[in-house]
Amino acid sequence: MALLFTSCGSEIKLANQFVVKSRQTQAAVYFPESAKVTLIQAEDGSYTNVLDSLNQDAFLDMMYLAYADEMSRYGVNVYIPDDPDHVPVDSTHWLVILSNMEIQGLFTDYVDQLFDFIDEYEYSFSLNTVNVASWFDVNDGEWHPTLFDEHNLVDDFDSYVTQNGVDGAQYHYDIKKIANADLYNYAVYLGKRYAAYTYDYMMNRYIGDELKKNNGTARFKLRWDPYKESLYFMEEGEGFVELKAEN
Repeated sequence: MALLFTSCGSEIKLANQFVVKSRQTQAAVYFPESAKVTLIQAEDGSYTNVLDSLNQDAFLDMMYLAYADEMSRYGVNVYIPDDPDHVPVDSTHWLVILSNMEIQGLFTDYVDQLFDFIDEYEYSFSLNTVNVASWFDVNDGEWHPTLFDEHNLVDDFDSYVTQNGVDGAQYHYDIKKIANADLYNYAVYLGKRYAAYTYDYMMNRYIGDELKKNNGTARFKLRWDPYKESLYFMEEGEGFVELKAEN
């Protein structure tokens, strides 16, 4: 890893520059007043009740507070402008809009597979799932392509096998269903996730733009961990997905 970082000096240097320059950045952030909540029917015609007790206002408020708190760890101050029609936008003044959010309640089919020396066993389960899809629009002097993220919260599932001399192998499983409190903990998780993704997106845009000035291109994406104050390589599928504009 150390050798790899050494060979990628340009990107690392620019990332560190961004971390310094972005401190005290002001970000005007808007979340929607409501999300689109839908239930997806299972093949047997049933619906999950996982969203029955969801309070959208509380969910979005907790997500916003978690987003703002996490952004502060990156040195970015989140605020709500006095005049939404006149929001300054430049490299240290960002406008971040969660323009659309969809929350779906559904069942996810899960197959638990177990193997022994002779046979393979499969056990099927329908797990409660909350799918949250979000679309962000960001402006730091120009509008960037819409950014997308999708994530699932699923019932906690665990299984194990015991052996005894009479009955042989016995399969056991435990499902901890999504509780009401889990939904609001999930809102906090998503707020922190979106904050990290926003910052890393802006950092990698900065790296790419600076490299282009010398006809270079970024060879990979980086993420910044404000807790450890360290840079890491982004893994595949990590971060926002940049959506292409439709013709």
